[in-house]
Amino acid sequence: MPKLLNAMPLERTNRIFLHPVHQEAVGTVAQLIGDLRQCRNPEDYFTFQQGLLMKVLAVQKYRTGCRWVAKLLRQGKTVPADAPELRSAEPADSPETWELEVDVCERVDRQLRSVADALAWRMFNYDRRVIIALSRNQHPGQMAGKEGLAAELAFLAVWWREERRFVLLHDLTTCLSIGDATSFKEVGAEYEAYLHEIKSDTSRKPDRRTAKQLRRQLMAEEAIRSGGPLPGELPGRLVQLDLPYKTHLDLLGRSFELAHQRGIQGMKVPGGRSLVTTDTVRGYELWSEQELIDRTATEHLQATKRAHILGKGQLVYARTDDMVARSPTMPPWAIYPLSPELCTRLIADYALFIVTMSSDSVLAALDDVGLAAEWVLPVDQGAIEPDQVVLRVGNRRRIIELRWVEMQRRLLFEMADLPTWAESIKQLLAAENTGRHPWALFADEWRVWA
Repeated sequence: MPKLLNAMPLERTNRIFLHPVHQEAVGTVAQLIGDLRQCRNPEDYFTFQQGLLMKVLAVQKYRTGCRWVAKLLRQGKTVPADAPELRSAEPADSPETWELEVDVCERVDRQLRSVADALAWRMFNYDRRVIIALSRNQHPGQMAGKEGLAAELAFLAVWWREERRFVLLHDLTTCLSIGDATSFKEVGAEYEAYLHEIKSDTSRKPDRRTAKQLRRQLMAEEAIRSGGPLPGELPGRLVQLDLPYKTHLDLLGRSFELAHQRGIQGMKVPGGRSLVTTDTVRGYELWSEQELIDRTATEHLQATKRAHILGKGQLVYARTDDMVARSPTMPPWAIYPLSPELCTRLIADYALFIVTMSSDSVLAALDDVGLAAEWVLPVDQGAIEPDQVVLRVGNRRRIIELRWVEMQRRLLFEMADLPTWAESIKQLLAAENTGRHPWALFADEWRVWA
């Protein structure tokens, strides 16, 4: 995985943010989000995906060419005559220049494909079951230069020309890795979705890899339809609950409105959590870079105190910077109930938010619904792995385990209402045949995002 922004020197991070390719992408992403929210019919979606696809392929091709030039320069060779046209004013004979282009394009690629993720969520009516089930495979990576791309583009074109049916290309997203495409058939005001595996050479017999892909596809479909085991190495099942989803994302919009004026804003969130929002652009207008960092840390401490969680149990937090398109099951920023401009700032890391919670708050909420729970995250642990179990909850009949990726997404990034979340855990324990690692699905979740 490419190096995270937080692991880079500040000087290099600033060069990435100020790069013409990155700055141009900010406007492009804002326009794309606005356009996506205006899509209403198959033709709209087809046109939108075609435009997005061309942008993604262009960035990926440029990135591949820049990586090739950097490699040649590292070998002591000169810039070839057919090298890509450099998009910055930095010295063309330096390999660091071309490596910077590669880093910038990696970020822009993720930013654009996060909008494709939003397209996927929208086409599947914000049904989290589909995203979780179809994300449980290794993503093939970039599309440009990929074997089979021509076949996929032809497949899309044929369905559109002959059936006027929109086909979503999975490789354009970062959240769909099982199946190559989904076609959507209009049935009244709704759509029926059909999963497809596209062969680039129809004369070849299915090999082991193809057979394995088909098995995973069948498992994913069964998991969505009837709660069967999810495909992939990690066990789990999808469990539909009769419980409406409730979040506190309205506070996120309010906090960012204040941060847009003040640079930074902190507040407490119901359920023993604190929220800090930072408008980086406004912050740089008010203070130096280091002062902005220091003030964000101070505001985080004060917000944690106001939430009455400082010194109470183990504090865990999640921050949004450089998270775009990093987690396939996390709702993309582009579908958050925020303006296209603010969604774009989150995508481009021109704005960020940090949510912190206490283990005591979580345990108390579970106790309120009559559940015994154990917080198993080691106190002295630094970074938490996405698939790490952090909580065990049980009753007289059984125990379930919750991984960090589930709690981080629901309780921190989505700011789910804590009593509602605790009730969902109670319902999971009462349900039959859910396994030790169930994924809770609330009723009418789509209303949060639509």
